Amino acid sequence: MKAHNIDQLNQDFKQNAKTKHKIVGIQTWHLNLNPLAMSQLAFSKGGKITDVDLGYHVDWRGPFATQAGALMVEITTNKGLKGYGLGGGGLAGELIIDQHLQYFLIDQDPLDVVQIWDHLYHISSIYGRRGLVIYALSGIDLALWDLCGKILDQPVYALITDQPRSEIPAYATGNDIVDYVEQGFSACKIPLRFGLAEGELGLQKNLEIVQKSRDLIGEKVDLMVDIYLRWDVDYTLRFAESTTDLNLKWIEEPIALDNYRGMAELVDNIDSTWIVSGEHEFTRYGFRELLQWKAADMIQPDVSWAGGFGECLRIAQESANLHIPTWPHQAGTPWGLHLTACLPLAAMAETFGLNHLSWAQSVESEIYRRLRPQPKDGLFKLNDLPGFGLDLSPELLDAYAVDTVIVKNMKKRN
Repeated sequence: MKAHNIDQLNQDFKQNAKTKHKIVGIQTWHLNLNPLAMSQLAFSKGGKITDVDLGYHVDWRGPFATQAGALMVEITTNKGLKGYGLGGGGLAGELIIDQHLQYFLIDQDPLDVVQIWDHLYHISSIYGRRGLVIYALSGIDLALWDLCGKILDQPVYALITDQPRSEIPAYATGNDIVDYVEQGFSACKIPLRFGLAEGELGLQKNLEIVQKSRDLIGEKVDLMVDIYLRWDVDYTLRFAESTTDLNLKWIEEPIALDNYRGMAELVDNIDSTWIVSGEHEFTRYGFRELLQWKAADMIQPDVSWAGGFGECLRIAQESANLHIPTWPHQAGTPWGLHLTACLPLAAMAETFGLNHLSWAQSVESEIYRRLRPQPKDGLFKLNDLPGFGLDLSPELLDAYAVDTVIVKNMKKRN
């Protein structure tokens, strides 16, 4: 796919814009996007396998749950346009924007989105570069790209390429794999709960889960497993050898995040399946480390965590230059789908199955529904609405807010 050079887009944007805008207001919401669904999306809960105590740790999973600390950013221009971006970090992310980054946003032209990102990254680099600051920066960047699309009256993907992928195949993550196949998904990813702490018994349980899953969905449906950092190199090698005949598509995040050497060893020694990572990596600089080590067969930047839309495009391009595909984490969101539509190499988009009836009928699930497009027959179909095509309002966001911070340009400027 031929895409425009992201670093040269700003001037083109300004030449095509009919009106000039500047940023006059910023508002952030720390959200619990679906209180009803949170218990359903828990990756693992405390429990026992015979005499083995698993403790009480809970890893929240789902399209918007960064430990239940989603961050929505709204940026307003002097012409009344509003852009929305989903980041992470909750109240801490809000304070980073309110106490620092907002001073370098007010009065800026949102069409300078690439330069704004570079500047915000630079001025926060002495305490940022990864984690919380990049969560907040991701939300800002997505809100700016949303504004770019609205100012230019085009969907965001059309700002990047003349040949977007208007239909994107979906894969479903979760345990209801029989339902997913019946709903039309051609690929499913399951969590494997048992790690080093559960020893040999846990490994056997994992193998049983994978074997049963393959038996349930048959050979024609792709099957992937998500480990969430629970294993080490030796454990992963044993698992991969034991599941060679099950035709797994990938093993995701099997070992500790900074163990690039270990990930490279897995990539080098396992031929039967992809070893993938990147959900918890940040910016092109972090991904360069992953790629230089040859520590992943495929990478998974998250558009709401890794730095935003423009940064994920940069990451995907650098990865494609090395013939490594990019399949964004939780791509089945408005922001993630626009990213996936213009990636240099084709990818599927992650979702979490179709909405359960109890969620769809709940008032609490309204925002979750709006931020979670539903594929049909295993395919997402993009619309041509300006920006990311979001249907949001401050009133809706207020209803789900844990904390809210408002920054407005109250000072008169020349």
